[in-house]
Amino acid sequence: MKALTFLGAAKAHETIYIMPNGREYAAPYFGVALARFFPDADMKVFVTDKAREMHWDSFQRLAEDYVDNLEAVEIPDGADESELWSLFQTVVDAVNEREEVIFDITHGFRPLPFLSLLAVAYLRQVKQIDLRAVLYGNFEARDQSVAPHRTPVVDLSGFVSLFDWMTSADRFTRFGDAGDLAEQLRKVKPSWQDQRADPAKREEAKRLSFAARSLDDVSMALRLIRPAEAMDASSELNRRLADASQSIQVNARPFVSLVRSITDAYAPLAMPSSQQKVDLVGQLANERRMVDWLLDRKQYVQAVAIAREWIISWVMAQVEMDDILNKLKRREVEEILGKALHERQGKHGSFNDVRFPNGNTLRSIGQISQALDIYAKLVNARNDLLHAGKRRNPGKAKEMEKNVKNLCPRLAELRLPPA
Repeated sequence: MKALTFLGAAKAHETIYIMPNGREYAAPYFGVALARFFPDADMKVFVTDKAREMHWDSFQRLAEDYVDNLEAVEIPDGADESELWSLFQTVVDAVNEREEVIFDITHGFRPLPFLSLLAVAYLRQVKQIDLRAVLYGNFEARDQSVAPHRTPVVDLSGFVSLFDWMTSADRFTRFGDAGDLAEQLRKVKPSWQDQRADPAKREEAKRLSFAARSLDDVSMALRLIRPAEAMDASSELNRRLADASQSIQVNARPFVSLVRSITDAYAPLAMPSSQQKVDLVGQLANERRMVDWLLDRKQYVQAVAIAREWIISWVMAQVEMDDILNKLKRREVEEILGKALHERQGKHGSFNDVRFPNGNTLRSIGQISQALDIYAKLVNARNDLLHAGKRRNPGKAKEMEKNVKNLCPRLAELRLPPA
């Protein structure tokens, strides 16, 4: 395990440092107490020239017998941006990948505590360190009624998790993917020991688990292009978040302000499966909104795939083929549309009429020519995307993005059939 601490140039004061678990030790520097609290650690002490001159000999004498390796690491004063970047890099370089680390920011000077927290967040992502604690000896809050004074030590590692919440929230905001937020909810559930001792904690954990599962369900359904499942999961999500509201308040405070954003974001997609079965027009309207929703969040492959299938469902609804999930009927409509597109190419835009099994005809559909035009372009875009450009003259990535962003909104040109 590695302990990182700072040694400032301010006057040292003897005080009793009291850890959150009740352990205590009197020392003029918290790094010395840290050496007692976590013996046998490798300790790196970040010092400026002035701090080394004032305190290093005393610090070394008090701490060296309790750590395996004690090393002073020179850092600049942080007088300008260049020195601050150098300081940040020095802290990052002091830690190896996947190392178990304790940070102490008690004696950090000026912006050092802030930079230290940023370094912690950076190291957790880039070097995947195992963060044991971020400790701060709160000397300003010491008990001065006794001698020596008693100083509480605060573990700030819980606040470092805010960076995880921020990253997860950013992913949700930009891409509509709440999977990382679900993982954060699971992390803050009451422990198994707490659940065994307290039925209320067990209920909190259950509600958080259900909410996390719903976030995963809707994200996975959208990612894997399951529009019907995504609509049903979005409907379930609202209920699960409402059920877990009290548990979220207690265990996941960073999530509280995100609940409304998540609910509002997925609300346009929500439609329970029971309603989908009896409201084909409503389902079509919802799927069309889903295409726009995905476009707004740069999920172009999913948007194109759903848009292409939406045209087939739209044709089936227009000719009163209500079972749009029937594989054979969808294949039949797909073949009819494909044949019409082939005829249009050979006949300068004209195509033969076709009678569906229920008696309705292709030409009886209003806007069928417009639908065929959109469908042809969607088929081409979808094939180019889903076949990974494995064709002659595939579209360039930027061209495909522009094409998809212009093409998918054209679904709005097609009128839905009467409810």
